[in-house]
Amino acid sequence: MLNKHRFKMFNSITISVFCLMSALFLVRVVFSIFHSDTSGSISNKIAFYVIDPVPQTEEIKIGEVEPNGQNYSYSIEVSNFKNGKTSEVDMDYTMQVVTTTNIPVTYKLYANNNDTDVIGTREIIQDNNGMYFFKYSPQVGSFVHDVQKTDTYKLVINFPSSYRNAAYQDLIETVSITIDVKQV
Repeated sequence: MLNKHRFKMFNSITISVFCLMSALFLVRVVFSIFHSDTSGSISNKIAFYVIDPVPQTEEIKIGEVEPNGQNYSYSIEVSNFKNGKTSEVDMDYTMQVVTTTNIPVTYKLYANNNDTDVIGTREIIQDNNGMYFFKYSPQVGSFVHDVQKTDTYKLVINFPSSYRNAAYQDLIETVSITIDVKQV
């Protein structure tokens, strides 16, 4: 004969497993209702006006970059004029791109609509708090006095789809672009 206690225990375990499986299925269905995939391209503009020879820094928080293998573009303009006022001296400028090392994204920088990546060499630096950054030092640009000129750069960020992993879900990557101008 069957033991009533064992029979009740077996039934309760079976019902519990069935309820757990049903709950997991329902969570998956509910999640799929509220989940969607999108694709697109982001184009943000950043402008630097180098009339006065002082360093300028701009930060980009790239939270909208997803691991989908698509390119996200940011336009950067460096000009020697603003509001009709043009630089009265010849100037050289350097650009420095500093990124956090949180997410395995790739960066490319294109100058004046060329197809050649000018991002330069990547150097690992550490700040006073012990945090590590990647520092890229692209090419040097120059401006001639009293001639209005704008150099246009396109920063392209790619987050490969192979990193579609929960480990990267809450991480934030920041890009800091600094333009340093020197009078020639």
